[in-house]
Amino acid sequence: MENLFGIKLKIENGIARIVFDYPDEKFNKLSTPVMQSLDHAADWLLQNASVIKACIISSAKDGIFIVGADIDEIKNITDVRTGEAAASAGQAIFTKIERLPFPVIALINGACMGGGTELALACHYRLATDHSKTRIGLPEVLLGIIPGFGGTQRLPRLIGLQRSLQLILTGKTLDAVRAYKNALVDKVVPASFSEKYADEFVAEILSGKKQKYIQRRKIKGLSNRLLESIGKGLVFSQARKSVLKQTKGHYPAPLKALQAVKEGFSKSLDAGLKIEARYLGAMIVTPTSKNLIRIYYLTELIKKSNGISKNGIQPKDFRYTGVLGAGVMGGGIAQLFAANDVDVRLKDINHQAIALGLSSARKVFEGQVKRKRITKKELDRKMAFITGSLDYEGFRRSELVVEAIVENMEIKKKVIAELDEHVGTDTIIASNTSSLSITEMATACKHPENFIGMHFFNPVHRMPLVEIIRGARTSDETVASIYQFSKKIGKTPIVVKDGPGFLVNRLLMPYLNEAGFLLEEGVRIETLDKTMTDFGMPMGPCLLLDEVGIDVAYKVGHIFQEAFGSRVQGSHAVEKLYNDKRLGKKGGRGFYKHANGKPVVDPSVYALIQPRPTPGISSENMIQRMTYAMINEAAMCIAEGIAEKPEDIDIGMIFGTGFPPFRGGLLRYADTEGLDKIVSTLEQFSGKFGERFKPCNYLLQMQKSNKNFYTN
Repeated sequence: MENLFGIKLKIENGIARIVFDYPDEKFNKLSTPVMQSLDHAADWLLQNASVIKACIISSAKDGIFIVGADIDEIKNITDVRTGEAAASAGQAIFTKIERLPFPVIALINGACMGGGTELALACHYRLATDHSKTRIGLPEVLLGIIPGFGGTQRLPRLIGLQRSLQLILTGKTLDAVRAYKNALVDKVVPASFSEKYADEFVAEILSGKKQKYIQRRKIKGLSNRLLESIGKGLVFSQARKSVLKQTKGHYPAPLKALQAVKEGFSKSLDAGLKIEARYLGAMIVTPTSKNLIRIYYLTELIKKSNGISKNGIQPKDFRYTGVLGAGVMGGGIAQLFAANDVDVRLKDINHQAIALGLSSARKVFEGQVKRKRITKKELDRKMAFITGSLDYEGFRRSELVVEAIVENMEIKKKVIAELDEHVGTDTIIASNTSSLSITEMATACKHPENFIGMHFFNPVHRMPLVEIIRGARTSDETVASIYQFSKKIGKTPIVVKDGPGFLVNRLLMPYLNEAGFLLEEGVRIETLDKTMTDFGMPMGPCLLLDEVGIDVAYKVGHIFQEAFGSRVQGSHAVEKLYNDKRLGKKGGRGFYKHANGKPVVDPSVYALIQPRPTPGISSENMIQRMTYAMINEAAMCIAEGIAEKPEDIDIGMIFGTGFPPFRGGLLRYADTEGLDKIVSTLEQFSGKFGERFKPCNYLLQMQKSNKNFYTN
């Protein structure tokens, strides 16, 4: 046996084994030292080819094959040629593996991403285990780059253009079964005794029974074969349209990956690899890539954090939970808990409400069955975690209860006090309120240290953020427990201080309010929404108001006006729609008519708003008025301690509102714009429109000190 950095190399009975085991890490990554070890291993295998029958590449880490290249190294590359050279060097090593004169088999037992998948593609055969963590894919475009170790060239040659482009251009991953169905792997084997099954596979290949595996990789069906050959121009054209529809041209990597596939597919593999390396070099230095990598690091920090500044706090684990209120949010929360195998007791005031909550949870699971994410049997198993109740029976054993009833302080306090009589003294009670004071609500509890805000966003199963709101008396243990649980159920949590609107809604307030002013000044609904989707928002402010609910926006707006006084100058646009009994999407009409699943601008809105035409409002002016107002509010949130650091604000805005990730988040965008420009523009707006644009003291101090929100 020979031990190299991150790799163990040995030969047993003529079978060579390369075992990845990155030192002092939970995962394997293809850092430069590991790639050098792999290069050495490939040379050693070639030198000993006369005594080697086959080679198996595996991992010593359970649930991890290789997660890809070292992100730290990618982050630090700022030169196009350096990026191209790094890709070429990696490609050369994988090509050595591919050209070994004996079968090379990748045994994938767990996460196999990016460079890990590209290494597997360079092997002659691929086995995947049925381990729950086995996922295979090329997620490079999610970091603003393209596969650079051969992925854009080997994958299309292995499984065809159509199937490979679906993976390369989206960054989607496949579990073992779906990877097998797509011919990405040759066989699925049990995770238990996987090495035994790998040895049996090698014996089968060496006995000459390899043709069936090669045969099943071929494209099936005449129409597919035609598209892969004479119709490939159509495949590329449709793929480009799909990318532009999804990215609106803001993300260059998918288009560049498509170009690499298109240019290289008809050439030799070596020529295709050169094209790929060149395009990797071009992408790795883009601002988009650097911003996406920064976001990746922010999410990694959350994975390692406990949500508080102290160490040694042991968070509680929740097995039995309750949810008060079976409405849209309550049903969604119950479904989320059940999806993660957590028992949940769903309470409401009548059987009809309970039935509606159970139905909404089932619909989410049915959607997953339709997309083949879970089986019908799994749906039934998950639904069994949810039980309904009209009283508090069963709540005594609940370790966590989430309140998701009507957004009214007095009603919430009454229900919370009632709940308090039916739960244990150490039960954590969390409110899903979007704007009401957690500190005040906690006065209804006997144990306010166990009370906290847990603000989910709608729809619960899709929106990744959970705002954890710490009240004045909330304990560290409660915060840490909810933070850990949020991660357990697949959410991205941020901890914020109690205050009107907390963080995300407080920052949305000036954005949506300014949209109302622009409408009053004669900007058309479709123009305003297109301006912001072109900026990179997932939807425009008018459609967002419809999604949130006109009634909700109206009530939250009044909360802000009461809290912040004269500096919150509310537009009358939302008020006029509210008085017209328009509720937005849930009521079928708001700024848009919502029918047949496609929103259409309702022209009758203009008669309600009665806009005064104002010439000269450019797209840049609209963007600045809406985003600079948010930046100003974000600076106040940091000054007040609502958010501890800029990272919390950027995570909140990206995962809670869809603020364009390619811009790095709201405050990373602010640094890009420059505080001199922002403050100067806000002062101009303040002189023209009033106090709502007045730069806050924190922002002015930063500008005078020549500071940015971020130091790098």
